[in-house]
Amino acid sequence: MAIYQNQSSLSFGIGKFLVLLFLILYVVPLSAQELAIRLVDGRNGRPMAGAASYVNVWVGTERKEAIGIPTDGNGVARLQLTLDPGKVNIPNPSKDSGTIVVANPVVEYNESFRINVPYALCGSGGSNYSWLMLQHLSTKQILEHGYVSPNTCGKSTASPKPGQVILFVRPLTWWEKFKQ
Repeated sequence: MAIYQNQSSLSFGIGKFLVLLFLILYVVPLSAQELAIRLVDGRNGRPMAGAASYVNVWVGTERKEAIGIPTDGNGVARLQLTLDPGKVNIPNPSKDSGTIVVANPVVEYNESFRINVPYALCGSGGSNYSWLMLQHLSTKQILEHGYVSPNTCGKSTASPKPGQVILFVRPLTWWEKFKQ
């Protein structure tokens, strides 16, 4: 009988170890994950920075309002993902508010997010392209592999890096601004 008790204690201990290992490998890294969205001028490879440079982000589908994240001097808008709702620094949505502007927001992790920028994307869009279009992205894919948009505006290139979205963009023409 003592042999069976030792075996069940050993099995229980191995089970606890495997659960702990899973939590360390998969859950703990998510508690401090950062997404970096970098805007690059597709014509010359320079960062899109300045007072008018920002990224609109919607994490998941719960919020209707965008989170406006200003870019830094390198054209990067940063966003922290957390599993702890107590660490979220975005105010609750209200009926009268539009875009919420927050530098370095902390938001609750979700499997997907959408982004929009006040520039024309340098991808292939054809005549039906709208600069108001939303990019739908998988959070897991971005954290594991990264994403680089196509660049039809120039010769600048980049390689994807985990946790980073690189969008090749260009300023809107007066006609594009007028059409929208």
